[in-house]
Amino acid sequence: MKIIALPNALGAEVVGLDLTREIPEADFQMLYQAYLDHLLLLVRGQKIGDDDLLRLASRFGELMLPPAAHERSGHQVSDAPPAITVVSNVKVNGLPIGELGDGEVVWHSDYSFKEVVGGMRVLHGVKIPPAEAGGTTWFANMYAAFDTLPPDLRQVALQRAIRHDTAYDTNRNLRMGAKPGESSGPVHPIVNTHSETGANSLFLGRRLAHAIDGLPAGESDRLLDAMWQHATQDRFTYEHHWRQGDVVLWDNRCTLHRRGPFDARQERILHAAQVKGDRPLRAPDAHSRPPHPRARAVVEAQPA
Repeated sequence: MKIIALPNALGAEVVGLDLTREIPEADFQMLYQAYLDHLLLLVRGQKIGDDDLLRLASRFGELMLPPAAHERSGHQVSDAPPAITVVSNVKVNGLPIGELGDGEVVWHSDYSFKEVVGGMRVLHGVKIPPAEAGGTTWFANMYAAFDTLPPDLRQVALQRAIRHDTAYDTNRNLRMGAKPGESSGPVHPIVNTHSETGANSLFLGRRLAHAIDGLPAGESDRLLDAMWQHATQDRFTYEHHWRQGDVVLWDNRCTLHRRGPFDARQERILHAAQVKGDRPLRAPDAHSRPPHPRARAVVEAQPA
């Protein structure tokens, strides 16, 4: 097994790994360290099933059930296990087999609307349309985004927290039973000091209906818009062009991701599993923590 860093702000390709087999402990420790070091790992050409995907995910921690699992019977048809999220535009007898369709999915981190947020997230490309159909996925390094913040935004980030909205999903649609303006979401610090790496990252969650706690709406929107504009610059990102059998896993605690739209005439199926993370926490000495190694090159490239 080899770990080859990608020439981007995050990511590494894992070569020589067969996910249909149990990963030896020594190899898994190497894999897990690479996950912490590079934020995202890519394994190409895997012919795996849901059991293999769940076995891989469970090595990273406790599995986290999709929050929409209780809704699946009402508007989805799928034979996937409960711990698997099906991401697809395919319909059977007029009902979707999964979620998110074929439109654009905006920048977000998964399960930021929970007290304990998502940790490792893994996606398997079960059925991937041709590259020209679209549907690439972007990932952004939030360690680098924090460490390059302008001084005024950095000060706000180190002092404030965001109330995370529970009413809207990543398609900007109201969740089942939710009402606008009636969110009971958690308050998380804008800066998360990673529980394993000890480095700081921005933790923004998603933009729609979120607000900086304790600030007037206008001031909150101005600051959040500025943080999002900064955090999603191309220099912090990796764009993944999917191939059949790709497995991509990433650390949801220190990244954002989004998907571009794709040709609605093309069938696209991905299966996902999620591991429980932890509650975001800003360390008392967050203001003086050094950059994460994968953010250092971005920081050093920033003009003085």
